Amino acid sequence: MSSQAQINKLSERYPFEDEELEQLLRCYAALLDDKNTDTFLTKIALSSPYSYFFLPGNEMRRRIELIENKILPDGFGSCLRAAMSVDLFVDCANEGVGDVNLERFLEGVADCGQRGHKEALRIIWDCCSYHAEFEDNLDPSMIVDLCYRLSIAAEVAISPYADADATVARLESEHDGACSSLERSLAQAGENGKVTKQNFYDWAETMAPQISSTLSTFMHHLLFHTKMPKIRHLNFVPFELPKLDQKSDIFQGVHSPNLFAVACTSPLIGGKWHNLYSFEYHGHSMNRLQYSILGYAGPTVVVIETEQGYIVCGFFTTTWKKAAGFYGDSNGFLFQLYPTLTVFQPTGEDTNFIHLQDGLGFGGTTDMPRLFIPASLESCHAGVMDKTFRQGDLLPGDALEKFNVKSLEVWGCGGEEAIRNGLKAREEKRKLTDAAIHQARTIKDKSSFIEDINLVDTKIYHHRKESRGRAEFAVDEKHGGYVLERV
Repeated sequence: MSSQAQINKLSERYPFEDEELEQLLRCYAALLDDKNTDTFLTKIALSSPYSYFFLPGNEMRRRIELIENKILPDGFGSCLRAAMSVDLFVDCANEGVGDVNLERFLEGVADCGQRGHKEALRIIWDCCSYHAEFEDNLDPSMIVDLCYRLSIAAEVAISPYADADATVARLESEHDGACSSLERSLAQAGENGKVTKQNFYDWAETMAPQISSTLSTFMHHLLFHTKMPKIRHLNFVPFELPKLDQKSDIFQGVHSPNLFAVACTSPLIGGKWHNLYSFEYHGHSMNRLQYSILGYAGPTVVVIETEQGYIVCGFFTTTWKKAAGFYGDSNGFLFQLYPTLTVFQPTGEDTNFIHLQDGLGFGGTTDMPRLFIPASLESCHAGVMDKTFRQGDLLPGDALEKFNVKSLEVWGCGGEEAIRNGLKAREEKRKLTDAAIHQARTIKDKSSFIEDINLVDTKIYHHRKESRGRAEFAVDEKHGGYVLERV
């Protein structure tokens, strides 16, 4: 069978493009070469010509050695190869493909990401199980530790500008903080400090749906480097740690440990983060918060740190606006980030996602939101249950019901394009609001403009005649709104 004929046959069976299959056949040939004494990971990484194009000379070899010796757990390559070789779906009698070992290799690569979320979780579990001498119940720290290290290894493997040695130093200094929130969360899914495979699957599905992509992304970078497919859509969203474009009071440094836990909660959260609001840069003001986010259309993360150091967050994809009632969609969710990652997905029973008027509320009702930040930014409320989000403690017991905010930040996320579109929508909304306010200065009945500029109707518009001579609208150029001036 010619090489192209073989590729054509394999493309009918496996979820890869022809060019990718050609590369995988090179990897397989390298694995069969007994004279080549390189490790499993080194063989598959160096078999691609792209490895020398993106990282010239011996740089790729140096990085793989560093990944195996300093970043990934001892013996990971051997455990991965064994986990990839265990596939009950390999059909030895498949017509035209007689090499069962090739089948197992291709199926194993597909299981790392292209066969879906659950197969990648199975590979992760098996790697940990082999490392623990085939234990049926595993320590949560072993699983989370591997996934965190895979996310770092994926970054080191392909970035031409990555400082690999500095990354290793960061890994060693920040490891415990990066994993603690996730470890506590996964431990709660099992018993006596251990988890079963099914515990791990169920937990990942509800709390950390993006954690399987740590393996998928690492393998894709190792096999294909920065060459991402242009025609076929990946069956996984590449794992990316959030990259903050501005200093944060909550996430200490651009490589804050808690950002790994955040990235595991949704495929839309990774990548570039653009700061929309923070206490440090915009001041402690609900007016400034609203001005900073109103009109922004795109994925956003609201991050709230309490005076006790706990962190609760909300992720939403809807356009921010002021409204008397609730708005939002089922893409949004609340989550406790620290001390224990806990995700509160929508229940489908109610749709009270966001309420932005005199304060900022999520879930519950207008009288009693599940999470509420009043205009004063003091004496905030965090509840246990409502009909919009899954029940559970948004914060630990000593901060439930009432807490004070130490820091509050809102970040645009979802990637460069999403942020660019979100900022454009915000700018257009501001222009519309400014134009409406200027026009409102010249007419008697200003109530007709309330809906256009996204304000909530108040009695001041109903008593304008009584107010004339005592107060009048004036544009507040400094703060992008309006004020009442005494005359």
